[in-house]
Amino acid sequence: MYKKQDALVPVFGALCFFLSAIEFVIPKPLPFLRIGLANVPLLLALDVVSFPAFLLLAVIKILGQAFISGTLFSYLIFFSAAGTLGAAFTMYALHVVPRKALSLAGISMAGAAVSNAIQLVIGRFFLFGEGIWYMLPPFLCIGAVTSLILGLFCENFRAESEWYAQIMQAETPLSIELPDDTLQTDYPRLRLVSGSALLIGVLFIPGLLAKAVILCAGLLLCLAERQKIHWLTFFVSSAGIVLCHGFMPAGKELFSIGSFAVTGGALLNGLEKAVMLQAMIAVSRWTLQVRIRLPGLLGNLLDESLYIFRQLLEFKDRIRLRPLVTGIDELLLSLPYIVRQPESAD
Repeated sequence: MYKKQDALVPVFGALCFFLSAIEFVIPKPLPFLRIGLANVPLLLALDVVSFPAFLLLAVIKILGQAFISGTLFSYLIFFSAAGTLGAAFTMYALHVVPRKALSLAGISMAGAAVSNAIQLVIGRFFLFGEGIWYMLPPFLCIGAVTSLILGLFCENFRAESEWYAQIMQAETPLSIELPDDTLQTDYPRLRLVSGSALLIGVLFIPGLLAKAVILCAGLLLCLAERQKIHWLTFFVSSAGIVLCHGFMPAGKELFSIGSFAVTGGALLNGLEKAVMLQAMIAVSRWTLQVRIRLPGLLGNLLDESLYIFRQLLEFKDRIRLRPLVTGIDELLLSLPYIVRQPESAD
């Protein structure tokens, strides 16, 4: 392979978004609990791009996931950023170990362990308090199993993918050539200002009622634009937050389950945190319908990644009812403008 193919960062970034969108619709008991599908492109990029480009890819993954899920202006982005960067440094440090000694599955499990540990510590202070430690065993077990499966999948993809083989066998630098396409939205400044005002209200206006009103406003704004609300995910993640707070008794006891007392204060605290989080997500989803361009190299790479992601969504039906490796491979090969080998000058 020609040294490092750093120009392919937007392709791997788009794959992160594509797999993240698939995972986003899967109901989870905790809002930051992830299977880790979006880490697959990071694992595949380890031997393809340089370390600076790999870190850029990790940042693009963080920002792109926040755009797609609508969590850019919520504190869930801190979970994503800390976990992703921790996993990225760990995986890149370990990828220099010969594959006979440490496979991609092992690298995947190490990255997941670091990511999960970091997110659990942050969750202790931001959302759940001491109740988070009750979720520690299942959280780490799920992370170990899913990261092992994803690592094995990456090894299989590397071995069978025609698209990946073309990248690894390229003897010259590859490039990306995309058409000029922009996303138009009416009154973008008004949307950004009003969305920011609602988010400030969620953060600083005290009381469950005020946060519930802003949540309803955010949901109505999304529904007015026919954005799809994944209600099962909404209720399952909210219930997970309330449940975790239930482990921290506060206020009057309502009833007991064995030796465990369920208190009104704990349930209200959990409900307020859940409403606050869902309000931030709903308002962020509505606000982020405008195109936010970031300056410099990072902004250009993020724009390119989001463009390719939208194209992947248009052809997503092609991967149904097929082996996953074959489906994703054919999907990437069907987008000829993504990877182009520049003509050499005679």
